[in-house]
Amino acid sequence: MPRHSATDNAVTQGIAAQVNYLESTRIAEFVSTLEQILVSETDELATVASREARAVLHLDLARINAQGIINANRGGSTGVHGFIAEYAEAGVTNAERAINGIRPLTRVLANNGPADLSSWGVPVQMKFYANPYNELLQSVHYRDMKMMFPQNHFEVFDRIMRGETYLEVDGSVLSARKVNAIREFIEQESTARGESYTNWMRPSKLEYAEVQRGAIGDTLDEKTAAMRQRAEEQRQRVRDDSDTTRASAAQQASPSWGEAAKVAGTAAAVQGALSFGMYLYRRHREGTHIWEFGKDDWREGGIETARGGLKGGVSGLAIYGLTQVCRMGAPAAAAVASGTIGLATAAANRRAGKLDDDEFADLVFFNAIEAAGAAVGASLGQVLIPIPILGAVVGSIAASMILGQGKKFLSRVENDAISAREAEIHAYVDGLDAELQAEYERILVEHDYYRDLQNRAFDITANIELQLLGSIELARSLGVAEEQILHTLAEADAYFLGAAPSQVESSSPEGSLPE
Repeated sequence: MPRHSATDNAVTQGIAAQVNYLESTRIAEFVSTLEQILVSETDELATVASREARAVLHLDLARINAQGIINANRGGSTGVHGFIAEYAEAGVTNAERAINGIRPLTRVLANNGPADLSSWGVPVQMKFYANPYNELLQSVHYRDMKMMFPQNHFEVFDRIMRGETYLEVDGSVLSARKVNAIREFIEQESTARGESYTNWMRPSKLEYAEVQRGAIGDTLDEKTAAMRQRAEEQRQRVRDDSDTTRASAAQQASPSWGEAAKVAGTAAAVQGALSFGMYLYRRHREGTHIWEFGKDDWREGGIETARGGLKGGVSGLAIYGLTQVCRMGAPAAAAVASGTIGLATAAANRRAGKLDDDEFADLVFFNAIEAAGAAVGASLGQVLIPIPILGAVVGSIAASMILGQGKKFLSRVENDAISAREAEIHAYVDGLDAELQAEYERILVEHDYYRDLQNRAFDITANIELQLLGSIELARSLGVAEEQILHTLAEADAYFLGAAPSQVESSSPEGSLPE
């Protein structure tokens, strides 16, 4: 039958393995989610780029056609802007639809027919006159189609129909007579067409001045810049949405109280069951069979089970916190949790009079040696320790761990007991020959060096650059090949996120920090 301490250590290492499994599962799901987010973000950015290209293409086509009309002087000096307006209207309208991912529905007919444009399949006649009233009068000739006027002229018509009487066109105030004439004409035309003016009159995307021979180039340049700006805004929204989704995924992948409770519950159940099993076995060895148990036997068994469950639950929470919050390695976390609980239990038993000082010192030393096995092995795994000083090395490291773990709750007498045992180790080492003493000192210095590197690499209070620098030194000291070491945050991002190092901001702790 295994001893309690051996069983406890096995349970804590099992708990650490469970925590490792849960963490690896969480990380795997997180990586999968990040990949999905990256794929979605890439697809959406490609869609925005395609929209931007189509929008600019519509404006470029309008520019080419407008320049052709200017070169041919189509319509003469007084009518060229009318033809320019047709292509400019189609280009701007279709560009605005393209940037929103909507197919174009406006085209220039150019068939010598009465309609200039087809918009949503509806024929449209455009009139761009300097005098708004004169262009409005042309509506009587095109009652079977919609009428489109310069944007600034339509605004004047609309305000008049809404009852306004003080209006300006190109800086000149419209007279009351002109305002009344425009209102009466629109009312008569609406009656003749049998529909409201808002149905047969349409505003252009452009003002009268914007389609003139000398202005159309700048107008299309401004519209192109506006499309690029809208595309950039869409890209930024995609990135912001992706960042928000990544942050949410990271939050979900973080350690949680729910998962900690799951670990603690599992550990409590396992440790409690083992404690009850060990109690049954002990009573069996003492000659009492389970069917012979009386009331006191069952009460004692219940207490043993409860103690085991409590111990397992505390160990589970401690290991979860050390690994998931303090980022300590699972074996080391299990050693720390097991050692600390064993030390606290021994101190409680001594204060209850169940252990004298010698028994207390022996118990905590053996507990620390067992619990610290993984941690000591991790740091001294590549060091050959001569047999005569092997016990002294392990004992000194165990004493150091005990005094470190118990400095906040051990009493002076308990600290003195540990120090006395440590002095016995030193006395033993002093009796060895000089070569072994030197080897003993060298090994302890090396152990302290590795422990210091580990502390620096996993110190959550240090900033990320210092942690990375500590990790680099630790990897080099353990013989990791230089090409397998992540030297910068950019390399770390590229490794874990699968992005090219050039796509992330470069940051080199080795280059930015002094030696």
